[in-house]
Amino acid sequence: MSASTPHEIGIVHYPGAQVACILGLTDLFGVASAIAVDQRRSGRSPLRVTHWQPLHSRDANLSCFYDSAPRGSPKPRILIIPPTMVDLPDPDVPGGVVSWLRNRHAAGATLASVCSGAFILAETGLVDGKSVATHQICAEALAKRFPQIGVDVNRRIIDHGDIVTAGGFLAWVDLGLFLVNRILGPAMRAETARFVLSDSAAGEARHFTGFAPPQTHGDKAVLKAQEWVHMRDGRGVSLAAMGTAAGLERRTLLRRFASATGMTPIEYCRAVRIARARELLEGGDTSQKQIAESLGYKDVASFARIFRKAVGSAPGAYRKRFGRNRIARVDLAAKDGSRQKKHIFEVGLQMG
Repeated sequence: MSASTPHEIGIVHYPGAQVACILGLTDLFGVASAIAVDQRRSGRSPLRVTHWQPLHSRDANLSCFYDSAPRGSPKPRILIIPPTMVDLPDPDVPGGVVSWLRNRHAAGATLASVCSGAFILAETGLVDGKSVATHQICAEALAKRFPQIGVDVNRRIIDHGDIVTAGGFLAWVDLGLFLVNRILGPAMRAETARFVLSDSAAGEARHFTGFAPPQTHGDKAVLKAQEWVHMRDGRGVSLAAMGTAAGLERRTLLRRFASATGMTPIEYCRAVRIARARELLEGGDTSQKQIAESLGYKDVASFARIFRKAVGSAPGAYRKRFGRNRIARVDLAAKDGSRQKKHIFEVGLQMG
């Protein structure tokens, strides 16, 4: 591949795939390309993003239905398998997708999965005997369905070279930045992360303000505590347990955590719970009572009060505005202005 040829990344839009992840990754790679073009004063984007979907559930030849830089036949060198929106992937649905992925891998493509996308990756048989990363919410089911693989919820990304898996809170952002680093280098990764994880501009609706955990502070002990909190969606967390996870005494943890994240552990855990609540409200029909109970709130009223204070909207109103039905209507090929692109990215960020 010549230096002027863009590196193509394909995203697989299989039945039930999370649209927000697909949109978010597309925007993230678009941001990285724009930064690279600006800094290198080059007129050609270094990244090309394509979306692929089967015409029929068992179609062994997926079709490209979106191309960010159409020129010649698309041939992705990396294929990303996003997570599902609500339920785990049905083993009978992606039959054609699985064989297509297997063939693409044999032809030299790298495969990467996000959270529950690991189920489809595992169906290919290409990770037998290997460890894969996934979200804790689907780890048990993944291990039960595929006992021949190792399921690891303690690592955000596991890189086998030609196979990459990502799991945990905001996993698609982690994977996107990981790939930017691999393709464009650490400097471009840092610039992209600085752009996509920055706070929303003043005056933007509070509904669009996603929780972007500070992860570039360099305090490895605090990062361990953060990951421990995310693994539990901020539920039932104590300072003692966080200290154990970080390997720090209570007083030291409080000081270093606040210095690194700008929040107390209590504030951080609350932000994680609210982010998870947003994900549940956006992604399915889980009742407010079930959400409240799963996140450790004593009742729906307490959950609703805290949610409204943090987000600026009642849970029901938030679901009505940002639920999956609304997201599903977004045109995947739309390019009608930077404001819409920013909106799409931030909705996706909340759901990674």
